[in-house]
Amino acid sequence: MSSDRSAHERKLDEFARRYRERLAREWPEGETDVTRIEEIVARVERETMQEIAEEMIREQTGKRKGNQATCPCGARATYRKQAGLSLVTAFGRFRVQRAYFYCAACRKGHCPQDLAWGLGPAHTTPTVQSLAAYLGATQPYVQVGATLRRLRPAIRLDTKSVELIAQRLGEQLPLGPRPEFAPASRPLAAAVDAAMLPTRAGYKETRCGVIYEPEWNPARTPRAEAELRKEYVGTLASREDLVREVCARVEQRRPTPSTKVAALGDGADWIWEHFARYLPQRVEILDFYHVMEHLAAVASAQYSEDTEVAQAWLARMKKNLLRYGPGPLLRALAAWQPPDVTAQEVKRREEGYFTRHQERMDYPTYLAAGFPIGSGAVEGACKHLVADRFRGAGMRWNATTAEPLLQLRAALLTHPDLDLRPYAALAAAA
Repeated sequence: MSSDRSAHERKLDEFARRYRERLAREWPEGETDVTRIEEIVARVERETMQEIAEEMIREQTGKRKGNQATCPCGARATYRKQAGLSLVTAFGRFRVQRAYFYCAACRKGHCPQDLAWGLGPAHTTPTVQSLAAYLGATQPYVQVGATLRRLRPAIRLDTKSVELIAQRLGEQLPLGPRPEFAPASRPLAAAVDAAMLPTRAGYKETRCGVIYEPEWNPARTPRAEAELRKEYVGTLASREDLVREVCARVEQRRPTPSTKVAALGDGADWIWEHFARYLPQRVEILDFYHVMEHLAAVASAQYSEDTEVAQAWLARMKKNLLRYGPGPLLRALAAWQPPDVTAQEVKRREEGYFTRHQERMDYPTYLAAGFPIGSGAVEGACKHLVADRFRGAGMRWNATTAEPLLQLRAALLTHPDLDLRPYAALAAAA
């Protein structure tokens, strides 16, 4: 033990000597600007960290315990040789040796250390995978390499490796543990909607959901946004799968089984049907902005010759809805006598819409309870989850590659500081 300690002491002394010599060599003489100082410090840091990382890694590789190891298939594998590998770390690429075992049962070989360290595509460490996956979730894969070189010059990855890393970690996110929200301390709301994603087979509907704790007119600051505690869900699976997942997460945050939860939708039947199936103790709320779009159609048909009168009627109906609910609007529609076939069709369609949803339009009660009445949160979710990443110029996706990236984006939008390294370990073991 003492010989090991003295060997480490000598190694530390050697590193300290080299570090001092490097600093003495690089230290600027005379006046210099801050950019030059930053360049010097960055270079010294990079070179020093590479040397330390390389020494530590080589100390830990090339070892084996005995001539047999358990194969991933479950059988016993036999040691064959030391196999070389170019390991990509956060501090550079290093050539290392690992013990290689061959399994006669499955006729495959493996290096147990690769699995133990959670190595991924291009022989990347979990730290590198975490960084590459984060960047791949937020920008086109082809741009990630250049971004990496600016942030961490020692990391060099090609576009395909970045894509594989993001896909693998995204696939593991639904399977691994994720931070959970504490029970809601404010009114709790859930909303779902759909957005279109360009695929090689045409546009495909992507389902998006958000769970949050609304605040009336919140400040546009990071802290105020964080206090909304938004949780994002996105998938190319069925509408029912989306709503079931959203409702399951609502239940994790519902303070008591009897606490009412706001369930917002734009009027599509599938939303209400699935909320009814998976979300008890809910208050269904028709999105107020969609209501105003339908009201605008009525105003235009009623007063097609006078825009000012139409706008005044629309403003009056909006105020009545917020103050009294749907009653005054329904009475106004019933009293309207359309003069022509076109206006009659507008009345038939819109009166049916408002009558069908009148129980979801009690806006004074919703506002008094602190519930939101607009679906802006889920409209934003559709933008953040889908539009911001999947609709770049010329982008066309396969469903199998888009789904993991949706999972990755949803997780990072929900928890911006989520540590992705555990998912790298899960992916390595899969």
